[in-house]
Amino acid sequence: MTAPQPPANDHGFQLRIDDAQPAEQSIALRYADALEPFGLSRRALAATSLREGARILPLGEWRGVALWVADESSRMATGTYKSLDGCVTTALCRSLGLDAMVFSSGANAGVALTRYGARAGLATYFFCPVSTLYKLDAELFDPPSAHLIAVEGHDRRVKQAAQAMADWLDLPVVPQLDWRLLAASLRGLFLAERLRDGEQFDWLSQSVCAGYGPLGIYRVMHDLVAGGTIDHSSVPRFLGVQQVGLSPIADAWQAGLDALPEPTDNSARPAPIEPTLYNMHPAATYPQLAATLRDTRGAMQAVTRGDFDRLIETYVAMLRDAGVEPTTFMRDGRMEYLERAGLMGGVGTLRAIEQGVIEPGQRVLCSLTGGAGAAPTSMAQPAHVITESRSLDDQINALRRHIAPRPLSASA
Repeated sequence: MTAPQPPANDHGFQLRIDDAQPAEQSIALRYADALEPFGLSRRALAATSLREGARILPLGEWRGVALWVADESSRMATGTYKSLDGCVTTALCRSLGLDAMVFSSGANAGVALTRYGARAGLATYFFCPVSTLYKLDAELFDPPSAHLIAVEGHDRRVKQAAQAMADWLDLPVVPQLDWRLLAASLRGLFLAERLRDGEQFDWLSQSVCAGYGPLGIYRVMHDLVAGGTIDHSSVPRFLGVQQVGLSPIADAWQAGLDALPEPTDNSARPAPIEPTLYNMHPAATYPQLAATLRDTRGAMQAVTRGDFDRLIETYVAMLRDAGVEPTTFMRDGRMEYLERAGLMGGVGTLRAIEQGVIEPGQRVLCSLTGGAGAAPTSMAQPAHVITESRSLDDQINALRRHIAPRPLSASA
């Protein structure tokens, strides 16, 4: 099943602000009126909103470059900016009359969709890779309507499993591309308000997996420049950060490609810095992200484990001085950072400064997309594990009998 899309808005985004809603509490509600022309009402968002706060804090200077952090973690209900996806997606599902959601995720989007889905009264089917179970809190799956299915193998196998279940339940896999971009547009509106009010940043940096976040942000920027709300000169250049071995966008951009090639055998790739950034073939978003990089005169960084280990404590010290405490947990007898995607974005920024990509005297806003939320109190145990050793179809059939004995009715 393909879910109906929100209506297109030929006039683009406008900066509509509800000053009664502080940004640190919920940017979903502060900019809700800006989403109304795209088919998502304030009432629908208010019904699913938990906490979707964001703030911008100064980090000081490093090698002559002024740094700020967009903290999209500590004020979010699920500890990452994916709370916005949770709020928007559940609101859209409710408006379409759906009674369940099927989705795949490395961790953060799935956590948000599960938590927001429970608030909205929706059954949830979360397919995740086995490698990221340590990030999931068992309490999240206490409701009998919240199902967790772990999948062995590469990211495509996780997505295939989710699609097979969705097909049987006659439901779409969510969130769809336009839904992700709509959620990310809230981040763009938050930044645009600051730019309109005189804040200046030469660069915006963020770790990327498929790139939905920056695409949503810069779509808003484009519309607001066209509408005269902000000047084109105020739009920051984009710096995307990936990890070596899981860097299809950075590799293709460096090679000057207009489309992503098919992934090659990655059995020998290095252990990931952040396993949730696991998409090896974001072919649908790469052309648009490459266009954004060209339009903003942006750049991509591919960070090695050595880069991360060498620069992480420098960046963490800046965050702590600004009042943002990264979440840690114990694994195999040593302390580690729970969520490294946002931290890797900061490391990539420092590396770009070292390389002269970002120059002294410039100003950079680093997106901390996660990493300052609550740590799991106990690791979730999946209701079912789909192994690599057996046929995916056979295991999906067994899963259907185990947790979904008959298809749900979907009125949309």
